Amino acid sequence: MRKTLKWMVLGLLALVIMAAVGGYLMVRSAGHPKIDGDLKLTGLSAPVKVVRDELGVPYITAANTPDLLKAQGFVTAQDRLLQMELFRATWRGELAATFGPDALPSDIRMRVLGMRRNGDRHALKLDAASRAYLQSYADGVNAYVKDHPGDHPIELKAAGLKPSAWSVADLVTLVHFIHYTHSTNFKAEIVGQKLIDKLGLAQAREIMPLTVNPDWGARPAPAGATAKAGGDGLRLGVDWAHLSVAPETLNHQGLGSNNWAIGPSRSASGKAMVVNDPHLDSRILPGYWYPVGLFTPEIQAIGAALPGMPGILVGRTKHVAFGVTNAYGDVQDVYIETLDPNDKSRYLHGGKSTAFTVVEETIRIKDKAAPGGLREQPLRIRYTVHGPVISDHPGLGTGGDKILALRSTDAEVLAPVLGIEGLLTAPDAAAFDREVQKIDLMMFNFVFGDDKGSIGHRASGAVPVRAGADGSLPRVAPADGSDDWTGYIPKDRMPGMIDPPRAWVGTANNDTTPEGYPWYYTNYVAPDYRYRRIGQVLGSAKQMTVDDQWKLMMDDRNLQSDRLRTTIVAALKDDPAQRDLAALLEKWDGVDRADQAAPLVYQAIYREIALGTFTNKLGEDAAKDMLSTWYFWQQRFDALVATPDSPWFDNPETKDKRENLADVIRAAAPRARASIEALQGKDLAAWAWGKAHTLSFVSPLRRSGAGQELAGGFTVQRPGSGETLNRGVYDFQKPFAVNFFPSMRVVVDFADADKINAVVAGGVSERHFQPHQNDQARILVAGERRSWWFNPKQVEAHANSRATLLP
Repeated sequence: MRKTLKWMVLGLLALVIMAAVGGYLMVRSAGHPKIDGDLKLTGLSAPVKVVRDELGVPYITAANTPDLLKAQGFVTAQDRLLQMELFRATWRGELAATFGPDALPSDIRMRVLGMRRNGDRHALKLDAASRAYLQSYADGVNAYVKDHPGDHPIELKAAGLKPSAWSVADLVTLVHFIHYTHSTNFKAEIVGQKLIDKLGLAQAREIMPLTVNPDWGARPAPAGATAKAGGDGLRLGVDWAHLSVAPETLNHQGLGSNNWAIGPSRSASGKAMVVNDPHLDSRILPGYWYPVGLFTPEIQAIGAALPGMPGILVGRTKHVAFGVTNAYGDVQDVYIETLDPNDKSRYLHGGKSTAFTVVEETIRIKDKAAPGGLREQPLRIRYTVHGPVISDHPGLGTGGDKILALRSTDAEVLAPVLGIEGLLTAPDAAAFDREVQKIDLMMFNFVFGDDKGSIGHRASGAVPVRAGADGSLPRVAPADGSDDWTGYIPKDRMPGMIDPPRAWVGTANNDTTPEGYPWYYTNYVAPDYRYRRIGQVLGSAKQMTVDDQWKLMMDDRNLQSDRLRTTIVAALKDDPAQRDLAALLEKWDGVDRADQAAPLVYQAIYREIALGTFTNKLGEDAAKDMLSTWYFWQQRFDALVATPDSPWFDNPETKDKRENLADVIRAAAPRARASIEALQGKDLAAWAWGKAHTLSFVSPLRRSGAGQELAGGFTVQRPGSGETLNRGVYDFQKPFAVNFFPSMRVVVDFADADKINAVVAGGVSERHFQPHQNDQARILVAGERRSWWFNPKQVEAHANSRATLLP
């Protein structure tokens, strides 16, 4: 009996293995797009050549721009159709139809924001040239969807998605979605309102975000927020549960990037150099960025695109190289509206009872118990003159008569061009700057350089000029019904510079406004740590090489630790229970190395000091929201720790003593130690930052649980932190695993006519069991780089496959 059972088990195991291998081979054979030979692409005017290198990067050569964009759409769909369909379902608010009730909050958020409706309206306003530019790309996607169904990734079926035709409006809506995800000031406004609810306006202003631009030179930190900080001190009792657009997490407001450029005088090659590493949550393979080469008689470009957007956003062309960071220009305002006391189905505008504009929509939700497997949920969206009502609560405030409406430029600034159409053909840096100024809806810091040695920076986007208070807090709608957006900052006066005497430009999501800037631009930006580190290195650099630039992108020096490290050591060195931690930090050089304990100890204590400072004043809920929003508090906290006797360090629960910063540190250290010991045991010698600071890449179809590795996922230990150029941001409430990190690294040296040096956090293809799903992610985490070819001769020399797209 035992022998029979043994053979049954072995036989079953063999069947499982055979099934797994068979499934693997089936997926592998069915999962390859056709990348060799001839393929049909309806609508071309002439054949288009597509060559791929050892990384699978496609290089597209066409006779003209429309054919080039058609081919780009076609090839992108070959590699990323599942990703594109998931993106589109997200911004359309249609995820729940595929993924069920868990996706419903996302669908409601997108519908209330009007993402698709705004994109549809904007598409109708495009001029003929812009529409044709986008239509060519959409035609290429559609040719692949319609004419090559047998080539589609089987992952589409596994995800339950059925591809359909793409329109110009879909591509425009992608721009609106990027605009929303990169300019989410309203979330910081809600956090500010929660502080008002807890503390009142005056005290809340003491810990509102502080912006610092090191280029202004030495200046004292102001005691409160900006002098014109908005809000009327109304206590609304806001909770995220009251909001129909509540974010899934506040932590993503820590997203960011680095970019810089140096002039010929600082370059070993004697030519300008441009560098960029965007920081995104790129853990889901194959990552956000799609590497591509684009060639016509007029265009020569290599870089990275976003699937669904023609051209490239990072890379180089024949004359110009460019990269982007998030600029955080404030293009959103939360308005506090008052319901009509006599009829709460209406609201007051200019003192008059006014009817809401109402939009009715229906969301489909996957439900096995419903007929046809789908049930429907109606959604009623109310609009005031300022925008959609985002508070689902019957009424906020002491009288229950307040609601919140969100105003955003993406519903109002619908220009006849997107501004991306001329980026590939600008002949020099000055012309590229003018093209950037045409962009209204993506709040980027473009840094760029050209083949003549010119370098520059320009912030893109249409930023409102506000009457009265700035946009840092929810504001009461003007009582007289006037429009307090009185215009927009002139595009040629947006933050930026061309060829500064110092021979370098750079941004790191920091305050980039020049001293004496006459307009409110934003109050929500990254702390100055990364930008100051860029300035430390570039300001003294000479003869920089590509290796030097790569090394700087991977720099792990944590300048924030300089603000607090010696204070922690002084507070703990005489405490027998914590003296070992003090000794460790005293020897530490402030570099966040993965194999050392000191960065882990510092991060754990830093986090506990912040919790100890704010929780007893704000309560756990408000403190959690504020601390989860990294950019909201970090620079302000630096100003507080510079004043160790600040009332913010006093615990109001201890009536017989007034605590200072040292007391907070001494109370924080045991909690920090306990948190580390829970992760890595009691032996300090065995502690290491990288053991806690891990980065996990995952498949979109297998994000957790067993089998992640089989689907391409893997985990690595990471150096750096949220404060270093080599970024590794973690969720404040879920320390210390990485969720925002370099999604790509690019270095362009104009002396190199053959290539750019680059790598993305992922790969070219989304298809499972293919090497190009995660090959570049492994290269990136190893600190290495590869060549993306710019010279057409080098493209041919490194070809691994050749396809011809035929009309």
